[in-house]
Amino acid sequence: MILVCLFISFSIKTPYGGEISIRLNQPDSFTFSSSNYSNIIFYALIYENFFYLKSDGQIFSHLFSSHEYDRSSKTLTLQVKDSLAFSDGSRVTEKEIKVSLNLYLNKNLVSAKQLRKMIKNIRTEKNRVYIELLYNREDITGLLTVPELILVSGRQSFSGIFYPHEWVKDKHITLRPNPFYPGGRTYLDAVNVQFTDEQDAHVFLAEPGAFKDYGYREYNSGIYQNVYICFPHGTVGNNTKTALYSLLKQFYLSKGSGVLNSLTSDDESPVSINIKGLSNWRMRSILKYSKINLYIISSLNGDAGKFNEFLGQKGVPLETIYISENQLVEFLKNTPIKYLLLEKIFSRRMTLAEKIQKVLQEMIFSRFDETYLKLFNELDELKFVKNEELMIGHISKIIEKIINDGILLPISQKKYSLFIKNGIKRIEIDYYGRPLFQKAGY
Repeated sequence: MILVCLFISFSIKTPYGGEISIRLNQPDSFTFSSSNYSNIIFYALIYENFFYLKSDGQIFSHLFSSHEYDRSSKTLTLQVKDSLAFSDGSRVTEKEIKVSLNLYLNKNLVSAKQLRKMIKNIRTEKNRVYIELLYNREDITGLLTVPELILVSGRQSFSGIFYPHEWVKDKHITLRPNPFYPGGRTYLDAVNVQFTDEQDAHVFLAEPGAFKDYGYREYNSGIYQNVYICFPHGTVGNNTKTALYSLLKQFYLSKGSGVLNSLTSDDESPVSINIKGLSNWRMRSILKYSKINLYIISSLNGDAGKFNEFLGQKGVPLETIYISENQLVEFLKNTPIKYLLLEKIFSRRMTLAEKIQKVLQEMIFSRFDETYLKLFNELDELKFVKNEELMIGHISKIIEKIINDGILLPISQKKYSLFIKNGIKRIEIDYYGRPLFQKAGY
């Protein structure tokens, strides 16, 4: 009898139930976008990654029962788990895995472009996916841990730990547990993603140190978010560029964002970009008659109201047009956009060379001619050279050319910490600064 009681007491499990609230920026849609840190967190809730990378370097997957790289054939074999399903119950097979991988490879991302260059072929057979490489990369599995590589379906169904249940625009999205989630049913009954600060949230993003003594645990995400003004097409006069640059700098300073005087981060850049701003009178006189259509990446639309109010105060009649990240490439190809405001996220773990590549190669600008292509290729080669002085010199040359050619200018930088209420347990932070909710609960 005593033995039975002991067995029962030690078999008590974490109770199911409860709801967690997360405060994030409102997404455009349920189509994946990685334009900012908030999006990276939101889409991780409703889409499953091929692989996860823990902060200690451990790699795991809920989609594959095994993954094995064979050096002799230069092939990675992914064994797809049996009985996988999307949130609507439809089956996941090796075909959906291949389609999802190809969708990622065709994205305008540095990580996708690099992987695309090393893959010779992708083939499938029953419950298996074979990724054949052109040359040996024993770290290939690690390259598949990026947040953007997700399992998608061709229908309105989801592969992540939750699925969207209700969307009240400008208020919240309620997420329910995905009953077919391959990592097992979450302990939570719901996650409420809030878009306003009317109520306290259990999880949210804020400036480092902002809520240190308010009953929250702080995790330095290592993520920062940069805003740039870009000039993708045509010729723009220096006076107009400087005036628009001055206007945007003033706006982001007024909302508490940090100043950015480099292409990546001021504390690591070999080149400081110092542009003398214009007075309010001079700025207004230039922009008042410029008839500027300013295209803005829609992940910045949370500032739309404040920005319009700011423009009114300054007496500057800009026309603002918001476009989604998923539309950006086509817009740049088919529309003569002269002024574009966008943002990029970076991890402190990335090397300076990788950050410069991300700034440049994820922007499809017709003005990137053969000279730039040559510089990019040289940068790729230099990453394997253990000569820091040579690397810094080359990066400096690229930065100076971009600024002198007037292709883009840095505006502001915002750094983030993730804050989690003390009562919430078992939320892990992965290598990419994302909270993982697979085991979360009270």
